[in-house]
Amino acid sequence: MRRFNLFIILFILALSVYVSGCSSQEPAGAVNETIIGFLNAINAGNCDEAFNMYEGKDFLAPASIELSFKNKCFSKGSLKDVVITSEEHTELIAIATAQCTVTKLDDSGNEIETKNLPIYFKLQNSELGWIITRVSFNAPLELSEDDMVTIEVQGTPVDPITKNSVPITIFAVLLFGSGIYLNRKEKQNKKKNSKTVDVTNATPMAKESLAQFIKIVPSKQVVVGGKATVDVWVKNFSQQPYEHFAVKAKFPNTVDIKDLSLFFDTIAPGQAAKQSWTFVAKAPGWLGIEEPIIVFEYLGTKYAGTMDTVWVPVQ
Repeated sequence: MRRFNLFIILFILALSVYVSGCSSQEPAGAVNETIIGFLNAINAGNCDEAFNMYEGKDFLAPASIELSFKNKCFSKGSLKDVVITSEEHTELIAIATAQCTVTKLDDSGNEIETKNLPIYFKLQNSELGWIITRVSFNAPLELSEDDMVTIEVQGTPVDPITKNSVPITIFAVLLFGSGIYLNRKEKQNKKKNSKTVDVTNATPMAKESLAQFIKIVPSKQVVVGGKATVDVWVKNFSQQPYEHFAVKAKFPNTVDIKDLSLFFDTIAPGQAAKQSWTFVAKAPGWLGIEEPIIVFEYLGTKYAGTMDTVWVPVQ
């Protein structure tokens, strides 16, 4: 039996980023998550992922992030604790101080020294959420809009679909009426039903990192007896494809839903992709979409992680 659980905070954040641009999560929480996700990526040795959270002139490439932090005694696995000791923000910008506990390791990986290192961040709000624009190891940064950067969102195959939804919808209906399309669709469904979401031998990935490029966006209004959707958006910010990308979640027994797993297959570099759960709610109240599990392969390594649970109000 499917369990009824919690998960709306990150869902509303996803809805605001992709639809209205207004964050349902408090800005301080979103800013802190971005900073901690950035530092966790560096601590894991994944400077490509950290570079995807950054836009500015301090670092021109992932290697410059690695070199700068290595000069400050950061090495893979050396970060033991992060505490955000101060944070200020407006609607557009934020500054924060992260107090980091860093250990110096010898050649065998043993801890030989521990010290506290303050790192000062400046962030800017954008269509993609909060993006880090300045990093300083020397002094706090000013809460000023004088040095704001231009954060470009690259065009993707989703953009023309959004702009031309009406003619595309008409064309899709006509295509759907053809026997060739129906036959092809049936074969695709059979192939889809044979797939499974397998996390065996996968490297764990933190939910804070997943939230940087995965957004879960339910319908704006869900009513009992009406068909509703929950969209899962994925944006590949890296220079390599995501392969065998799949998402699975648990829905309570208060909804009728056919497929619990969504399969994206390959998501090319710079591409945004969307898959949707379609369901019908049978009772009013809060609908919990529990434990969205993300599985994909990147550069030959399988990764898996679980995002927070999503709450959806049903009227």
